[in-house]
Amino acid sequence: MTPKRNIGLWGVTLAAIGSMVGSGWLFGPLYAAQMAGPAAILSWLIGGFFFVFIILVFCELAAMFPIMGGLTSYSFFTHGKFTGIITGWIYFLCFATIVPIEALAVIQYASTYIPILTITDSAGKHELSFIGYISSAVTLFIMIFINRFSIRFLTNTNSLATIWKLLVPFGIALVFISHSNSNFGNLTQAQGFLPYGFEGIMSSLSVGGIIFAFGGFQSGIILAGETKNPQRNIPLATISALIIVTVLYILIQLSFIVAVPNHLLNDGWRQLNFTGDLGPFAGLAIGLGLTFIGILLYIDAIISPFGTGLIMTSTTARVMHGLGTMDAAPKFVTKLNKNGAPENSLWLSFAVGLILIFPFPGWKEMAAFLTSSYVMTLSVTPIALVVLREKYPQYKRPFKLPFYKIVALTAFSICGLMMHWIGFSVLIRLTGIILFLIALYSFLLYRKRRNQLKTLDLKGCIWILVYLVGFTLINYFSVFGNGIGKIGTFYSNIIAVIFSIFVFFIGCKFSLNKQQIIKNIHEIKD
Repeated sequence: MTPKRNIGLWGVTLAAIGSMVGSGWLFGPLYAAQMAGPAAILSWLIGGFFFVFIILVFCELAAMFPIMGGLTSYSFFTHGKFTGIITGWIYFLCFATIVPIEALAVIQYASTYIPILTITDSAGKHELSFIGYISSAVTLFIMIFINRFSIRFLTNTNSLATIWKLLVPFGIALVFISHSNSNFGNLTQAQGFLPYGFEGIMSSLSVGGIIFAFGGFQSGIILAGETKNPQRNIPLATISALIIVTVLYILIQLSFIVAVPNHLLNDGWRQLNFTGDLGPFAGLAIGLGLTFIGILLYIDAIISPFGTGLIMTSTTARVMHGLGTMDAAPKFVTKLNKNGAPENSLWLSFAVGLILIFPFPGWKEMAAFLTSSYVMTLSVTPIALVVLREKYPQYKRPFKLPFYKIVALTAFSICGLMMHWIGFSVLIRLTGIILFLIALYSFLLYRKRRNQLKTLDLKGCIWILVYLVGFTLINYFSVFGNGIGKIGTFYSNIIAVIFSIFVFFIGCKFSLNKQQIIKNIHEIKD
């Protein structure tokens, strides 16, 4: 069954905005402020600027291949089946993690007024209780069930939620800024505007929830196969969504910083905590006497994460659908129901989501792990763009990116910096998981399809191994994420950029030839 092209410019724009404005705005400003202080405002600005380059790369490929779950196919086109399968499963695990995060966000905020949803351990740390986990699972089920209906129904539902999600944060930010207790002195007092240096800004980007918040732009990209006039609507919608969300997040971060009472900063921004900080904005509002705003925030804490989870559930299922089309997953996941929705993929996503909910006690821990795999997925696309431009230049490109080499190399270097800022402790876990998956998949192939190993183009995966292992070592010697600190921030960033450029050219070099690329493209499109 062919996917229906039912989504217009407005629907794609709101899908991207709806995915970016979710639990990130409810939690990110607190965690970013704890890591960077008032300079967290710059973190959101830098994050938005960085993502312009990344989105432009995605837009050309999405316009070239407007197919359901198309972004899972890019590395398959350029580097072969083995690389496509590995990166495709990383994509799936990345997106499959986002939906449980949003479900956890709904329950974590609700725990402020329903205490039985969380428990406090001996160290005073809040974690979800058994009832909290069950409530998260039920929330996840509802997200999946709604996605069984047509994409038009989904985007219409999401559009209403997104309008709310834009108006409420904007209005609340203005109230916080204009409140009589707002203290703009917080921007320069309490250790100054940049209390933890540029290292704090860099860390807040990667593990403070900022990259996670911007990551939803891919919902617009992945809906290309169901979008009217994708050549025009995909680039316009995603860039517009990024600009709107960047401005909104900067305003939200500013409002949070100036609303924090002075006495809470006696021990600095890193020690910032207050009653109700499981739901930071609502807890702060009630502490300031803004009871109505606190109530409104608790309502939004259901609508915003739920709306994002709703659209990201759709994205996750379509990634799985893409894996099925290139035989990286069982064929039954490609089956569409009468509404044109990939129902089997949806229920498989639900099962994976249930598994992912239980190891993580709260939003922050789950978001930190997600960011590492998310940056890995972003790194694939700049290489794919350059390879396709150089080896298949005559392919129709409705949206043709100017200065593509410079933009692609810049985007890849930005991804490299983000991989570096993630730090050692998080990246070592991601590297271990991916190396295990590669080894396991290789072993299974050797046992069952020994005669097909040559057709899988194993060399195409070399750049991924170099990329992960190299940055794990760089991070180990750096100051980020429990590194040993042998290399200072300035020099480690220089090394990260140089290494990214090196890996970029390795990735381009170990790609397929033109004939193989054409064959792979037609295999998916036909």
